[in-house]
Amino acid sequence: MIPDTIKRYWIFRYGHIRFRLMDITCLTYMALIGFLLIFFHKTVIHWPPYVFIHTAIVIGILEIVRLGEKYPQKKILLIFRMFYPIPLLLYGWEELDVLVPMFFGSHWATDIIARWDKLIFGVHPIIWVQQFYQPWLDELMNFFYTGYYTFFLLIPLSLFVRKKKQEAFAVFSLVTAAYFSNFLLFYFLPAIGPLYLPMFQALQIKQQTGYLFAEINRIVQAKGGIPVGTFPSSHVGGALVWVLAALRYDRKLGYALAPLALGMGFSVVYRGLHYAVDSIFGYFWGALCYLIALKLIKKRGEDPLTISEKSVKPQRCF
Repeated sequence: MIPDTIKRYWIFRYGHIRFRLMDITCLTYMALIGFLLIFFHKTVIHWPPYVFIHTAIVIGILEIVRLGEKYPQKKILLIFRMFYPIPLLLYGWEELDVLVPMFFGSHWATDIIARWDKLIFGVHPIIWVQQFYQPWLDELMNFFYTGYYTFFLLIPLSLFVRKKKQEAFAVFSLVTAAYFSNFLLFYFLPAIGPLYLPMFQALQIKQQTGYLFAEINRIVQAKGGIPVGTFPSSHVGGALVWVLAALRYDRKLGYALAPLALGMGFSVVYRGLHYAVDSIFGYFWGALCYLIALKLIKKRGEDPLTISEKSVKPQRCF
């Protein structure tokens, strides 16, 4: 009886909604992590608030999408409808610090990933690269890392202000699929980044310097850096997907930002934030997610480059 009531309520309130891939991805991730936390919370301190937060987020997403679809002419609702994944991604990233160990109670993959680095390269790349530290190169690597954060607003905003709304939605569908699937991997391959390990801290015989961007990143790392979330690098994979999406919908912007995505792979290792294999597999995971997500949005009629004026609108349900 209760399931039938819930089903009828869903149909009444949300059955008419045009859910995009970005909505499905965000809803699925937040609902799944919140649900699993009910059963796997032994090592998570103060876990009930996280379940509540995830429940509230799911309801909030549903209402944002519902109102955005109901009143598409209202710009403020359209902005919320389009850009809500950005704060969601930031929150999802920050909570990894607490929630990642919930399945295994440890960061068991740390030693394995560190050994992969040594086995593949014969050295620990994050230690080997210290010999190249000098102010101008430190600043360049920090510039790559800082530039990555501009993608979150620059790419979708550049499309939005030119009234390419469908392209902006498609970009968010592509990147949310990449980021949230990457976040899920962190739960199954929990590892601590080299910057936070005593072994690598002891081998750090030379400190980076740099100038403006180096200082910006020191502040960012102090405020938002977390020790977990290493393999594969969501920063590297995300940067690749942002640029591939830009190349698809705004080629000039994509070409302009491509060097930042390439430099990001070197920057995270140079700065000691990731193992080299994190960066390599980050590119691999980003490319794989992009191809899969692009195929999905094409199938769902969400890719503006492959639908004609007579094509059906994006699907209205899951």
